[in-house]
Amino acid sequence: MDELAESLRADIWGHSPDLIVVSGDLTQRARGHQFMEARTFLDSLRAPVLTVMGNHDVPLFDVPRRLFSPTRRYQKFITPDLDPVVDLSNLVAVGLDSMPAWRWKAGHVSRRQADLVRQTLDHSPGGAWRILVTHHPVLPANLSALRGRRRLVEACDQARVSVLLSGHTHRSSVDVVPLGSDSRYHALSVVAGTSMSSRTRRTANSYSVLWLSGPMELGATATVQVREPDGAGWSAVRTSSFSVGVEGMAAPASS
Repeated sequence: MDELAESLRADIWGHSPDLIVVSGDLTQRARGHQFMEARTFLDSLRAPVLTVMGNHDVPLFDVPRRLFSPTRRYQKFITPDLDPVVDLSNLVAVGLDSMPAWRWKAGHVSRRQADLVRQTLDHSPGGAWRILVTHHPVLPANLSALRGRRRLVEACDQARVSVLLSGHTHRSSVDVVPLGSDSRYHALSVVAGTSMSSRTRRTANSYSVLWLSGPMELGATATVQVREPDGAGWSAVRTSSFSVGVEGMAAPASS
């Protein structure tokens, strides 16, 4: 696993990312040494990092800790901010903690969090890509159980969120999704695979690279590349490009 981590780090460095997003499950069982290892890896990435909690980052069998301090280790070693906001040139990203301590696997998004998305992204500068990061996929809805999904999708529709980034399924996927049954606006949903865990759910380890072509305006493109280990390093196994239209993100232009 150390060799896989080294090769992943080198591959990420090769892309010189403006932002690295980790959509949860930084640990297997929320143990202190696992968070310390995750922290060490994040510190080595040489780029801004936005992280959100996953269901594996909440203690499962340590009942007292789960009841009284479920996020303490995550906040100590990773970040004290459970709903982080990153504002870069031409990009604003909001991360939400979708993993409540009282649930085992399913997620929950509160009204306060939906308001955060609405207030932050709806007031983003013109031309900024508006990105939401959660552990549980918001859409397609069949990928996760998520209470509060409807109000979150409504907030995304109002704020004209362009990209939804998530994890949880341990299988990479890329979809164009409508933001609500009554909305004509579409967003790009990118679900990350498992980058380093040995529990790969019968799929290869993978991570996704997202390229955004300048400001989010008509004709701009978003390209998603899914990368997997190839023995000597990592290589692309799927590449899809999407464009910005009057109704948001359009279907793949090429693959």
